[in-house]
Amino acid sequence: MPMILGSMAQAFNFSESQLGDIMAVFNLTFTAIAIAALFFIRLINWKFTSILGIGLSVTSLLALNLVSSFWAMAILFGLLGLGIGGLYSLGMVIMGDSENPDRAFGIKLGLEAFPATVLLLILPTFVIPVYGFTGLIYAMAAMCLIIGFCSGLLPARGVQHQAKPAVSADQKSSVAAWSFTTDIIPSIFSLSAGIIFFSGILATWAFLEIIGIEKGFLPSRIGWALSLGMIMSAVGGFVAAWLGRKLGRSVPMLLILVVNLASLVMLLQSTAITSFTLGVLLFTFCVNYGLAYFFGLSAEIDISGRLVVLCATTLSVGGIVGPALGGRLMEANGFEYVLLFSAICSCLAVLIYVAVVESTKRLKSYRNEYASKN
Repeated sequence: MPMILGSMAQAFNFSESQLGDIMAVFNLTFTAIAIAALFFIRLINWKFTSILGIGLSVTSLLALNLVSSFWAMAILFGLLGLGIGGLYSLGMVIMGDSENPDRAFGIKLGLEAFPATVLLLILPTFVIPVYGFTGLIYAMAAMCLIIGFCSGLLPARGVQHQAKPAVSADQKSSVAAWSFTTDIIPSIFSLSAGIIFFSGILATWAFLEIIGIEKGFLPSRIGWALSLGMIMSAVGGFVAAWLGRKLGRSVPMLLILVVNLASLVMLLQSTAITSFTLGVLLFTFCVNYGLAYFFGLSAEIDISGRLVVLCATTLSVGGIVGPALGGRLMEANGFEYVLLFSAICSCLAVLIYVAVVESTKRLKSYRNEYASKN
C-alpha cells in the first residue's frame, strides 16, 4: 500500500484524501465479499474460488495501466478488492479449521509477508525509478499470477468445523440462554477490537513512504526500510505462533501495546534514516503479532466455524477507515496527528481485547456452573 500510494502520488495529480479514498474503495469491496463469504464459503469448490480470485485480481491490476482518472482507478481497485477479498476469506476459513488457530494464524501471517517483502525490495530500487507506476502494476500482477499456481494445492472442500465439546440433551436446554451472551457478543467485540487495531495500523502504514519523504529521506532508502519492515512483520507472526498461550492471552497483547507506542514515538522523532527504519521495524513487528492474537481469539470463541471468516473484515474495514482518516488527518494537520490516531486505536483495541478475554472466562464459568446445577 505505501508503495502504491507513493507511486500514484507521483504519477497522478491526486490529493492525499483521494489516495486514501481509493484504498477505502478497495477495502469496501474486500469487506463486501468477506461478509458474503459467510454464506457460501463452505458450499463451493475452493480450487475454483481461488482461481477465480486470482484471475479477477490480475485482470484488475493490468487494467489500471489503461486509465488515469480518479473514478476509473477507484472502480478498478474495487474489482481488485473483490478478488483479493475472496482469496483472503478462503485463507481465514482454512486457518480457522486448524486445531490450534493461534499458531495457524501466526504462521499464516508470517508466511504471507514474504511475497510483499520481495516486492518492497525490488520495486523502489529496480522498477519504480525506471518504469514508474506502470512497472509497479506489472510486477504486482506477475507476483499474483505466480502465487496463483498454489491454487492446485488446495482441497476442493474444507473439513466441517468441529464445535466445542458437545453437551448432553438435558444441558442444551439449560445453557441455551447463555449462548448469545457467551458466543455472539464476545465475537462481535473481538472483531471490533481487531478492526480498531488495524485501522490505526493502516492509517500510519499507508503513508509511511510519504512521511519518510517529508522528513527528507530518499525513496530508495524508505523502500529498504519498508521491505525490512515486512520481514519484521513476518517475524512478529512467527513469534506469536511460537508464544501461543504460554503467557495467557492478555499479557502478550499488553506487552505489544508498549512496543507499538514506542515505535510511533520513534517514527515521530526520527531525524535520520536509521532511527526511522528502527521505528518501522518495531511498528511492523506489532502488526502480525497483534493480528494473530485477535484472529485466534475470534476463532476460539466462534462455535459455529462460520463467523471466523469475518476476521477478514478486520483488514478490510480497517483498510477503509485507516487510509481515509489518515489521508485527511495528514492533509489537514500533518503526519503527527496520523501517528497519534494510530496510538489511540492501539490502546482502545487492546483494552477491548483484554475485556473480552476476561469476561469470556467469567461467563463460561457461570455457564458451566449453571449447567451442572440443572
